[in-house]
Amino acid sequence: MKELNALEPGHSATIRSFSDEATACKLMSMGILPGSTVKLVRKAPFGGAIYIKADNQQFAIRNSEAECVMLG
Repeated sequence: MKELNALEPGHSATIRSFSDEATACKLMSMGILPGSTVKLVRKAPFGGAIYIKADNQQFAIRNSEAECVMLG
């Protein structure tokens, strides 16, 4: 499995799981759920935010949060 922050801009993948429970709770409350297809829209420079699209909604999440999202 690879992490969300390893995905290249413009590519999509399916969320399989989360590696951190606290981050999982936060992301799931936002609607980012296992089984959802996520597309990496762009990465901010210098390791800042990651902009994603999941289920027709756009989100900005921290790089550290993206590291906890496991793709399959």
